[in-house]
Amino acid sequence: MWSTKLTVSYRQLFVTSIFYLLLIIVSWVLLIDTSLNSYTTLIVLLLVIEWWRSFRYFKSIKSEFALFHHINQIYWRKQRWYLIRNPLQLRYIIILNLKSRRNGKRCTLFLMIDNIQPHDWRTLNYYLQQIELI
Repeated sequence: MWSTKLTVSYRQLFVTSIFYLLLIIVSWVLLIDTSLNSYTTLIVLLLVIEWWRSFRYFKSIKSEFALFHHINQIYWRKQRWYLIRNPLQLRYIIILNLKSRRNGKRCTLFLMIDNIQPHDWRTLNYYLQQIELI
């Protein structure tokens, strides 16, 4: 078992905010003088709502995090999760697809390099590379 403490990633919040801001600007520029002008406000409103949901989700990624690499399970948010698929590991991002042992709900955990300490990031990458799901 390996464990660490997750913190809020300000890079995630910044990148998400920039992404949704760009989407809002592009939708306004492309749709402002078209026949879809009446729907532009609705599209922008939906983008703002989605931005808020993602912002809240990224702020909720904090707490104790443990990896049971020998049984392919994770402890996060005070419950155990099964790994559904092999983790997607990039240089600064790890995406884990999880399924709760308690109630069967599915969740995607999106970690960035500043969610945890640098030495813990390297250790997590090492353990996740050794996981083989069939």
